[in-house]
Amino acid sequence: MRTGRSACILQGGSAVPRAGLSMGTRYQKAAVALILMVGFLAGAALPELLRMGTGTYAGFVSLYSFRKYEEKAVATFELLPYIVSGRLKTLLFLWMSSYTAAGVLFHIAYAWWLASSAGMLVALFMLRDGYEGILLFFCCLFPQWILYGAMWQKEMQFLLRKWRRNGAGAAGSGANMGLYRKDLKDLAEMIGLCLLGCAAEAFLGTWSMKIFLQYFT
Repeated sequence: MRTGRSACILQGGSAVPRAGLSMGTRYQKAAVALILMVGFLAGAALPELLRMGTGTYAGFVSLYSFRKYEEKAVATFELLPYIVSGRLKTLLFLWMSSYTAAGVLFHIAYAWWLASSAGMLVALFMLRDGYEGILLFFCCLFPQWILYGAMWQKEMQFLLRKWRRNGAGAAGSGANMGLYRKDLKDLAEMIGLCLLGCAAEAFLGTWSMKIFLQYFT
């Protein structure tokens, strides 16, 4: 019937109420946001707890290393394969983990690590340069993280879709083939975003850092 079809969607060969799926998606997004927020706050608090703004840790947040970076020409074509290797390995590992029961735990751990690293960098930069440290932090992120952010959004959507699909039960062989083709299409899109982000990081990211260091340090 029309009403039944409009109120349900097909998920893994089974009909799932739209309202229940929408509510579950909201809870999942809220959980991801909470993990990122708590991780960021934990990372931001760590430098203060360890007193990293004074003593031997002061060198860690010094701009001396950035000034050396400013004075030297960066070999971007040599840097690019190194960036691609690191980013792509992480993406493929998390994508493959989505097919396992531990996939959610791996994604939670990685999201926590990213958020806490970001929080710690913001705190360290601000200990050294005050509010200008926030500008330095965003300079380290952009423009590449526009693309990386889109990539990780697709990866999280893929993980949550796999999670819901596994909970809905097995589908027929024909449906499975269609789902696998969609999985590969999503992977190709994520790899494309990853490669574009790596190129932006190697070429535009180094250029924006030089501009920042010339005008703000």
